[in-house]
Amino acid sequence: MAMYQVEGTVRSRPGPDDWVPILTTEDPVEATRVVHECEGTFWRRLTEDGKVVLPRV
Repeated sequence: MAMYQVEGTVRSRPGPDDWVPILTTEDPVEATRVVHECEGTFWRRLTEDGKVVLPRV
């Protein structure tokens, strides 16, 4: 089963090391909901098994 990770950053132009994990889950619906609803971050992204599927939300 795929693992999804939501990451966020407070930087407007993030570098590779600026992303911090917010959520790790096997549920794609939960991951998609969280990537669109997280507060306190400038950008969020969603990865599936380590590959970026939504680069900046």
